[in-house]
Amino acid sequence: MGTGLGLFIVKKIIEMHNGKYGVESEEGKGSIFLFQLELE
Repeated sequence: MGTGLGLFIVKKIIEMHNGKYGVESEEGKGSIFLFQLELE
């Protein structure tokens, strides 16, 4: 299963702003998507 178009776009925006991203997933329970952007 892929990340889908929406998550792909979010990933690219985060990368453009030198941010970090990740995911924590547990089968049967769901996923948590994390991202961090620095303030200028």
